[in-house]
Amino acid sequence: MNDTAIYVHIPYCKSKCGYCDFCSSPDVSTVDAYVSELIRRIKAYKTDKTVKSVYFGGGTPTYIGADRLRLILDSILSDHHISSDCEITAEANPGTIDLNGLKLMRKAGFNRLSAGIQTANEKELKALGRISHTVSDGTALVKNAREAGFDNVNLDLMYGIPGQTKKSLDSSLDFVLDLNPEHISAYALKLEEGTPLYRQKPVLPDDDTTADMYAQINAKLKANGYNRYEISNFAKPGRQSRHNLRYWQGGDYIGFGLAAASLTENVRYLQSPDMKEFLSGKAPDTVETLDAAGAEAEYIMLHLRLSSGVDKDEYREKFKFDFDKKFEKQIKTYTDGGFAVNADKNFYLTDTGIFVSNTIISDFIY
Repeated sequence: MNDTAIYVHIPYCKSKCGYCDFCSSPDVSTVDAYVSELIRRIKAYKTDKTVKSVYFGGGTPTYIGADRLRLILDSILSDHHISSDCEITAEANPGTIDLNGLKLMRKAGFNRLSAGIQTANEKELKALGRISHTVSDGTALVKNAREAGFDNVNLDLMYGIPGQTKKSLDSSLDFVLDLNPEHISAYALKLEEGTPLYRQKPVLPDDDTTADMYAQINAKLKANGYNRYEISNFAKPGRQSRHNLRYWQGGDYIGFGLAAASLTENVRYLQSPDMKEFLSGKAPDTVETLDAAGAEAEYIMLHLRLSSGVDKDEYREKFKFDFDKKFEKQIKTYTDGGFAVNADKNFYLTDTGIFVSNTIISDFIY
């Protein structure tokens, strides 16, 4: 495959959310040195592959300002082969960028915005530790993005939040649908060890309620023209995230920035999460070289997250096995139980199977 993608990590946030275990901090004392080092690395990296997508994640990329984002993107556009239809995304949080900043980003080449709305309930925002913005800030961000010329917007939602009910989730879904984004990501809250929310030991909706919430999200988004193409991602026709699809389809990508990962020719690299090491020029470490078994397991794990599932012809071409023969027992178990469909060309999980996807995937790869 003669193409790739670029991920740029911006590890700065206006404030640290209670559930967040990402590599991020509100300390911006290093921001200019960080941007300079990022640009140096981007210019120094040489590849003949065509870049099909660029994704600025974090942290909150918009928190460092549109001028700095433009400088970083300029270095990518000038020093790499960029496809004419390249998808260029920046994550944003409400209250971190105004209309003028969004206009500057759009002019610089950003053509997709991914905004962390999470919930339309102020109490639930507070429970998540998202103290840096209000619900109305989310509305303003989307309105300004549209005015700035962004015609491809993703909004993030969370469910399983402390104090959340199916009724309040329905209100949040209505709120997001009224904003009419092209793409919606819906993630269950996960308490990560070491985070402030984990230490608080909050009472979360029970497993049955959380499963009901996921079913509720699926049904409502489907009824409003959003197709689920991955466990947590829904899009209007033709608006799937190209960048995230690259991860799920096992394509190569290059990561720049603190704690950023790369995958090139079945070799995974990881940059140190230590700011001093990054600013000193430390190269990424090789953390894993996938052998044939590892590559096969990763292929199955990622593809079973997709609504399209495993492409049997592609699987045979990559791994020289017949999928139906190798996994005859597992296929029978899960199709008989209504958890999966074994079509002529694809094997994929049903909506029921999605609820127990971790168990099913484990049965295929271990």
